Amino acid sequence: MSSLTGSAALSVTQINKQAGDLLGQVFGVVEVVGEISEHKRAASGHHYFALKDERSQLRCAFFRGNAQRNAHPLREGEEVVVTGRLGIYTERGAYQLIVQSIAPAGEGRLAAEFERLKQRLLAEGLFAPEHKRPTPRLPGHIAVISSDTGAAIHDVRVTLARRLPLARVTLFPVRVQGAESAGELRQAVSQLTVDDFDVALIVRGGGSLSDLWSFNDEALVRALYDCPVPVISGVGHETDITLCDLVADRRAATPTGAAELATPITASDMRQQVVRQADRARRGWESRLQAGSQHLDGLARRLQRAGPAERLRLGRLRLAGLSSPLRHGIERRIALGRDGMHGLRRRLEGGHPRRRLEALRAQVAEPTARLHRAMNAKHRAESERMDALSRRLLITRERQMPHWRARLDAARLDPKSLDRRLREERARLAALCRQLEALGPRQVQKRGYALVERREGAPGVLVKRAEEVERLGRAEGRLALTLRFVDGDVPVDWTQASIE
Repeated sequence: MSSLTGSAALSVTQINKQAGDLLGQVFGVVEVVGEISEHKRAASGHHYFALKDERSQLRCAFFRGNAQRNAHPLREGEEVVVTGRLGIYTERGAYQLIVQSIAPAGEGRLAAEFERLKQRLLAEGLFAPEHKRPTPRLPGHIAVISSDTGAAIHDVRVTLARRLPLARVTLFPVRVQGAESAGELRQAVSQLTVDDFDVALIVRGGGSLSDLWSFNDEALVRALYDCPVPVISGVGHETDITLCDLVADRRAATPTGAAELATPITASDMRQQVVRQADRARRGWESRLQAGSQHLDGLARRLQRAGPAERLRLGRLRLAGLSSPLRHGIERRIALGRDGMHGLRRRLEGGHPRRRLEALRAQVAEPTARLHRAMNAKHRAESERMDALSRRLLITRERQMPHWRARLDAARLDPKSLDRRLREERARLAALCRQLEALGPRQVQKRGYALVERREGAPGVLVKRAEEVERLGRAEGRLALTLRFVDGDVPVDWTQASIE
């Protein structure tokens, strides 16, 4: 079809399509604030509604694919922030907004404020990787900044007690939501010092952007940046990101993950290290004892080969071989033999075996003395190290004592394979083992003492102080304990009423 001027005319469909493309190119992706009205959901799953304010309205189309991915439901009369592209519905020539996502108007303003503050702090270098400090591998004192109620602090306590029960944990109870929570969080962070704490955890359960807004407070972010103690953040769930997560030295997806990051070395790892060191010491002792035994066996064989009995045996063989071809000169040979025997007797008297034995004993004495000194030095060093370990791991040593006694008995050498010169040292080593056993916790228990352990939550954990019983009992209302005496265990329950 041609116009009067001869140029090609556009169809209605073409003009509507080009106009829609032009709107999309000019405006791109836009965000529009308005109130939902005239909402309709088609059988196909598409949503059609109008977005209006005091003076105007804009038709919107929210297609099924985008609607299914959007977590916020559509409510008539609700003020929302709609993100999408402007276009024209070709069949009707209607101007409309093709919706990509919908969020409440309040959340949208918070998201914009979050992004503005994030970019400003990022430009100042508060999130720079070079500012991140490493967390300790074996912390002795852990600070936890969180609410004293709720699942988050419970999960953190359970995880820390399970992974590293020897670590001391101090809770700074604060509000984690509301107008005053940001100030309480800053006050808790200001109390952290490197003299008192090795690492700090700031944790909270999941929630919306408004619920977590206290953890986006600029003053709190700067306090964490200046904090002298390494900080691990575990705020919200895996998809939640706050400014505290970005400024912290390490970030965990959950509060439980933050507790795991704070304890990279667990009590189980420490027990395995003790087992490896004990195996290494046992193998060293066995190797040295075996080398000494082999050396003594070699000396005994050399002594046997150099003895007079062997020399006489060789002389007899030599004489027997010479008697047959010299039969005709037997008298002369006998005389020569007698002379030779006299000479051998004199030589034998000059080389009496007692002298050779004394010389060999002198050669063996020095290596044996060095071996004894090395064994004594090694035993003293091992005794000192085992004493240090026993003070830290009394309960672990008590449980592992039958196992190690059986392994030690299996590792001992057969007394028949040792020379008499090692029996005295073995007796001394046995006496030292009995002294070490006499100093163990079971002997202490026989004198009237008992061990206190937790029966639930973290069973088998030793309770050393009364304040731990009161603190743990107050947290749950009761505390199940086991009193371990030398002749048996007695279960007891601590309750709030027992101290009132």
